Amino acid sequence: MARSSNAVPLHVLLTASASLTAMSRQVLISEVERIWRHEQVSIQWAQSAHTIERPNGPLRVLVISHPRAARLPGKWPVAELFPEAEPGAFAIASIDSAARVVDEAARSAQLDAYTPREYRLGLVLGRAVAHEIGHFLLATGTHADSGLMRASIDAREFAGAGGETFRLDRNASEWLRQRLVTQEAAVAGRHAGSFSYADKPANERVAVQDRLLPPTPPR
Repeated sequence: MARSSNAVPLHVLLTASASLTAMSRQVLISEVERIWRHEQVSIQWAQSAHTIERPNGPLRVLVISHPRAARLPGKWPVAELFPEAEPGAFAIASIDSAARVVDEAARSAQLDAYTPREYRLGLVLGRAVAHEIGHFLLATGTHADSGLMRASIDAREFAGAGGETFRLDRNASEWLRQRLVTQEAAVAGRHAGSFSYADKPANERVAVQDRLLPPTPPR
């Protein structure tokens, strides 16, 4: 797909477990692209691991089983960002946690029976990865009260087909677009300062590691 002439490229090296189906992988990719296209960021999927040796190499994203994440009591970490990693930042998305979100959504709501489970799994993983890309580009561990950068998301919304609520909030969007005008997204994410949701209490901020969590399910 040709990118918009004014879109800023962000190179992402995606490595996915063989257990992830072709449908889930493609939906993940499409959802990440859809979310960030709205912010004029064009996701460019890197093809080889050696590109991370470049000073401005891509963000690495690992999509793996990671069953331990799905077993944490009360909360289900779907994705985590490690911005201080060497040689560059990377994010991990858990297939097991995403599957638990899909299952919880199916139990608590009447989802469209004609939408394959693998499709919904791809939606959840794509939205989780898009959230971590937001932390990377904004260079922040803080969270919004609404939109893409919330710290927790209801399972039904997370796996739902709509997706309009998974957008960057206005303040973060304006901040980011000002910094993407003259430089690539990867460079801006590392060197253009950091965005902060200043209304968040200090004890809710995570400077080094971020986790995207569905809320504790009702019992």
